[in-house]
Amino acid sequence: MEIQRLSYQTEMITSLQQALDTSLLQKTMSQDAQSVDALLKMMESSVAPHLGQNIDIRL
Repeated sequence: MEIQRLSYQTEMITSLQQALDTSLLQKTMSQDAQSVDALLKMMESSVAPHLGQNIDIRL
C-alpha cells in the first residue's frame, strides 16, 4: 500500500512539474514575441527610405 501511494505521489509531482514547465515556456515565448514586435517597430521607425536615393551635383 505504501509503495502505491509513493508511486501515485511521484506521478502527481511529475505531472505538476510538466505543467509548470509548459506554463513557463508559454510565458517566455509570449515575452519573446512582444520583444520581437517592439524591435521590429523600432527598426521600421528608424529607416528613412527617402535618404540616399538622389545626389545633387553642381559644377
